[in-house]
Amino acid sequence: MQRVGDRQGVWAAGRSGRRSAVRGRAFTLVELLTVVAIVASLVSTLLPSLRQAREAARAAVCASNLHQLAVAAITYAGANGDWMNPIEDWQPSSTAPDRVEVTFRVILYPYAGRNRFVFDCPAERMYIYSDGYSASDENRTLSLNGPTTPDRDRYPYIYGIRHPLERWNFGGIGIAGVHWIGRRQAHLPRSTPFGRARESGYFEGLRKYAQIEGPSRLIWFGDGAGYDGFVSKFGDDLGWWIRPRATDGTQCMPGFNRLADENYGCRRHNEKANYAFADGHVSKMSANDIPCGVDACWWSFRPDYHRLTP
Repeated sequence: MQRVGDRQGVWAAGRSGRRSAVRGRAFTLVELLTVVAIVASLVSTLLPSLRQAREAARAAVCASNLHQLAVAAITYAGANGDWMNPIEDWQPSSTAPDRVEVTFRVILYPYAGRNRFVFDCPAERMYIYSDGYSASDENRTLSLNGPTTPDRDRYPYIYGIRHPLERWNFGGIGIAGVHWIGRRQAHLPRSTPFGRARESGYFEGLRKYAQIEGPSRLIWFGDGAGYDGFVSKFGDDLGWWIRPRATDGTQCMPGFNRLADENYGCRRHNEKANYAFADGHVSKMSANDIPCGVDACWWSFRPDYHRLTP
C-alpha cells in the first residue's frame, strides 16, 4: 500500500519533470541570435525589391495623371474650336476685383474632372499642387521675393481657382514650353505647343491642334518642379513650367537638355521622367533621349523649328 507521502513525492517529481521539460524547450541565446540574423538577412534582401515596387507604383500613378492631363488638353481643344489651352493667362480673379495671372492648371481643371491630384506626381514629396499653397510653397515664394498675403485660412484651397498665389503653388507636373519667346525674341518663329494669348499681352500666340505635325513626337506635359531654390526673373514659373533657366533668348536655341540644365525633375523615376505626348500616350524617358536639334525637336509643334531660327 502506497503511503500519502509517497504519492505526494511522485506528484512533486512529475511536476518537477514537467518544469524541466518546459525549461528544456526554451530558446538558447545562440538560437535567438541565429533567428535575428536570418530575419535581418531577409529584410536586407527584400528592402530593395520593396523600394523598387513602391517607386514603380508611384511612376505608374504619375503616368496615369499625365495621360489624364493629355486627355483634358485634347478635350479643351475640342470644346474651343480646336484652339489649345494656353500655358498661362490673365483671367478675372475668383477672390478679388482685379485680374490675376493663372497657370494652365486652372484652365484645365474643369476638363480634368476637377481632380486636383492629376497635377501631381506622387514621387515629388515637397511641392504638391493638391495640398494648396503649403508652407513649402510659401518658403520658396519668399526666397524668390514673391507675394505674400495674410489670408492664411484660404491657403489649403488655392488650387484650380483664379487666385494671385495659385501660380506660386508649385507641383510635381509641368507643362512643356521650352522655346518660349519674350519681347526681345518676338521676331522669331513660334514653337511652343500651347503658347500664350497675344490678347493677354504675350508674344507666342495660341495654337490649334491641327497645326501639330506629328502628335506622337510632341511633348505636352512631364515631371516638373525641377529648379529647387533657383532664383530667376520668372522664378515662379519654374515650379510648374518645363523650360530652361535662361531668360536671355538662348532658350530658343537647339540643344536643350534638362539634365545638362540641372533640372532634377527629369531624374525623378530612376534617372528618367514621364512625359505625355500630344496623341495622349505617355513614355518614360531619359533627358538624353529627347531630340532638340535641327533635324527634330520634340519640344516644338513644328519638328523643323530649329531650321527656321537664325
